[in-house]
Amino acid sequence: MVLCLASATAAQAQLSASFAADSDYRFRGVSLSESRPSLRTSFNYDAPNGCYGGASATRVELARGDRYAQLLGYAGCVVPAGVGHHLEAGVTFSRFTGDSSYDFAEGYVGVLAQRWSARVHFAPDYFGRHVSTAYAEFDIHTLLNENFRLFGHVGAITRTGGNGGGASRARADLRLGVGWVLGDLDLQVAWLAASRGGPYPAVYDNRRSAWVAAASYSF
Repeated sequence: MVLCLASATAAQAQLSASFAADSDYRFRGVSLSESRPSLRTSFNYDAPNGCYGGASATRVELARGDRYAQLLGYAGCVVPAGVGHHLEAGVTFSRFTGDSSYDFAEGYVGVLAQRWSARVHFAPDYFGRHVSTAYAEFDIHTLLNENFRLFGHVGAITRTGGNGGGASRARADLRLGVGWVLGDLDLQVAWLAASRGGPYPAVYDNRRSAWVAAASYSF
């Protein structure tokens, strides 16, 4: 599952929450759950002025046997930028219970449209590994009908500073899938893949591609 940040464009204030389960929690194409199922709970607040904030908690396993909870907080704002487009800016902070050395913050900017979005994220100390990074991503989706949609994602991360410890400077990731909405239930099946190397918190030897199923309930 790739973490998605909600944007606030509603005219009224709204508070929402969700519970989700993923067959494999994948962050930017790489498993953070040792290719095992993971649970997540999230809360989000959208303000009338276009700003938003929220938090989530997800079970992670950054190295075999090292199980933590990833607590993610985020906040940002969206402003109109011409017909059908918005500009976005925000920050995120990830806290890992049990080992704070993995904690890291990112800032991001983006352009949002009805069917697509593009963002660039900047981290001064990615996963606490003493390297700075930039991550660019492009997401797109199309509705097949009122319940079904197709979606795609492509992203690339590069180390912009620090010693990579012998790892390559960059890594790319891809996600293609289908989603089905039934009331407050959202079901997804997607194929995810990532290239080798690049900035990452630990050495990983799991599959670089996988089919991932996810289900979330919002209220």
